[in-house]
Amino acid sequence: MMKLRFIFIPLLAIAISTFGTGRIFGEDAEVKASINADKIGIDDTLLYTVTLKGVSRPMPPDISHFKDFRVVQNSQSSEFRFINGVSSYYINYLFYLSPLKTGTLTLPPVVYEYEGKQFKTQSFTVEVVKGSVGTPTAQPRQQKKSIFDMDEDFFSNPFERQTQEQAVDLKVVPWVSTHSVVKGEPILFKVFLVTRNRVRGINMISNQSFPGFWQEWFPMTSSISGESKVIDGKVYQVYEIRKAVLFPTQSGTVSIPPLKFEASLADAFAMFSNPQAISRTTPEVKIQVSELPQAAAGLPVGNFTFSVTANKKEININDVLSVKIKITGSGNIKTLGVPELPPLEYYKTYPPKITRDSSFEENSVSGVLESEIPVSFQKTGQVSIPTLTFKYYNPTGKKTVTLKSQPTLIRVYGEKEKQAGASTIPRTDIIREGEDIDYIKKGTIYNQEENFHQSKLFILLVLLPFLFNIAVLFKLFIYDRFIAQSDLLMKRKLLGRTVKNLQNLRDPGHISSILEAYLKEKTGIGLSEISNQRIDQLLETYGVSDNDIKTFLRVKTDSESWKFSPDKNNQSKAKEKLEQDVNPLIELLKRIDKKIK
Repeated sequence: MMKLRFIFIPLLAIAISTFGTGRIFGEDAEVKASINADKIGIDDTLLYTVTLKGVSRPMPPDISHFKDFRVVQNSQSSEFRFINGVSSYYINYLFYLSPLKTGTLTLPPVVYEYEGKQFKTQSFTVEVVKGSVGTPTAQPRQQKKSIFDMDEDFFSNPFERQTQEQAVDLKVVPWVSTHSVVKGEPILFKVFLVTRNRVRGINMISNQSFPGFWQEWFPMTSSISGESKVIDGKVYQVYEIRKAVLFPTQSGTVSIPPLKFEASLADAFAMFSNPQAISRTTPEVKIQVSELPQAAAGLPVGNFTFSVTANKKEININDVLSVKIKITGSGNIKTLGVPELPPLEYYKTYPPKITRDSSFEENSVSGVLESEIPVSFQKTGQVSIPTLTFKYYNPTGKKTVTLKSQPTLIRVYGEKEKQAGASTIPRTDIIREGEDIDYIKKGTIYNQEENFHQSKLFILLVLLPFLFNIAVLFKLFIYDRFIAQSDLLMKRKLLGRTVKNLQNLRDPGHISSILEAYLKEKTGIGLSEISNQRIDQLLETYGVSDNDIKTFLRVKTDSESWKFSPDKNNQSKAKEKLEQDVNPLIELLKRIDKKIK
C-alpha cells in the first residue's frame, strides 16, 4: 500500500497541474466554513476553517470584517480525494483567531466570489469567558484519509515540514510594591513573563490606561534580560516585560484591570514555519486606597526637596531678575502646584516659565519641577525676596512636612529710566512765524520724487502672493494628485526609506520590523497576515529566487530571535551582527524591489 501511495500521488500532482486552469474533473464549486469550538476562554485561540472544493487558482477568503477577533496566524493546506470513483480537490484556509473581549461573539458569514458566482458561508456564535477552557486549537480536526489523500506539503523539503507542536508552559504575572496606600502615594507595578518556552516576542494588546490611577510607564527597552528561577521544582525563565509607577486618584478599592498579552513562540524550525501565537491575561489586582489625613488634605504625596534662588545678587533697577523655584522628589511631579511670590509694592512679577521632567531609575520614578519667575523692581537699595513655603505629605513617616526657603537679599542700584514718549509742539507755537520753520528744518527731509510704488521691490512684493498661490495650486492639483502618488515615485521613496532605516540601525532586533513595514507598504499585505509561510508564498509569486527568499527569511528570523539572545547587550557583537546582515540585506532588497512591480 505504501508503494502504491508513492507511485500514485505524483500522478495526481501531475493531473492537478494539468487541469489546474479549470474545475477538477468538472466538479461543482463549494465553499464551507467551520469552527473547532463553541466556547473558549479569552486566553484561548479559535480555529476558523474555510474549505473550498473544486476551485482552481483560489484566492484567500476575506475575513477583515471579523471585528471581535484578531488573526494571530493563518495557514493553508490541500487534499485530493478519490472516493467511490469520484475525485475531489479541497483547499483549506485555516485562521487562528484571538478574541478581543468576553461575552457572546458572532463570526459573520464569509462571501466568496468564483467565476461570477457568490458563495456565502454560515455564521457562528462563540461564547468567550475569562481565562482558558483548554480548547485544543493547535491542530484542526482531521478526517481519516485514504491512501489517495494528499497533503500540500507532502513533496516539500523534510526540513520545512511542521514539527509537532511544543508543550506550552507560559504565563504573565502582575506584581505591585504594596496593596495598601494613601491617595496619591506611588505604587510600583510590574508584569513578568514566566515561561519554559523559547519566546520570539510578546506584545501587550490591552489599553494601558487604568481608571482611578495617574500612570507613568517606563520606556520599553530594545532588549529584555531574563533570569532563571526554580518554581515548583521546574526551571523557568523570568522576564520583566512592563513596568509603571501608579498614583491613585481616588480612595476605596481601586483595581488594576487584567492586561492581555500575545506571545509568539519560536522553535527549531521557525525559519520555515509560522511561529505559534498564544494569548495570556494577567489577573485583576486590587489596591486599598485610604484618604489623606485631614491636616494633609489636598497636599502632594511623596518625598521632596525645595529651594528658591535668584540669578543675581546685584541688579540694575532697569533690569529683570529671575527667581528660580526648584522642587525634586519621588512623587507625582506632573500634578504639583508651584508656590507663588506674594504681591508687594517694591517689585512686580510676571507669568513664570514652568518645566517638569521625569527620570526613570531601576525601580522608581523621580522628577524635577522648575519655575522661573521674572521680577522687576520699583525702588533701589537692599530688597528682600520673601520666604516661600512648600508642604507635602510623607507616606513613609505618615506626617506632613513643611519646607521653607531662606530670604534672598538683592541689592538694587541705578536710576529708574523714564518711559519714552512722543514730544509734540503746542498749536500756539506752531503758528508763530519763523519758529515753526526753524523746527521743521531740524528734521530729516526725504526725497519725495522717488515713489515706492515705482520701485522693483514694490513690484516683487505684489507678485509674491500671486507666485505663492500658483505654487500651492501646482502642489495640490498636480504634484500631490499625479506626481507624488505615482507608483514609481512611491516605490522609490519606500526603498530609499527602508535602506536608510537599515543603515541607521544600532540594534539587530529592529531589522524584522523594518522588513515587515516594507512588505506591508510594497505589497499591501496586512501586518496580521505577515508570517514566514505567507512571505515565502508572496515572494515566490513575484518571481523572487528561492535563494533570495531563504536569505530574506533567515535574516528576519535571526532579528526576531536577537531580543532574547545572550549577546543582545554586547555592543561589539551587535555591531558585528549588523555588519554581517545589513549590507547583503540591502542588496537583496534592491533585487526584490525590482521584482515587485
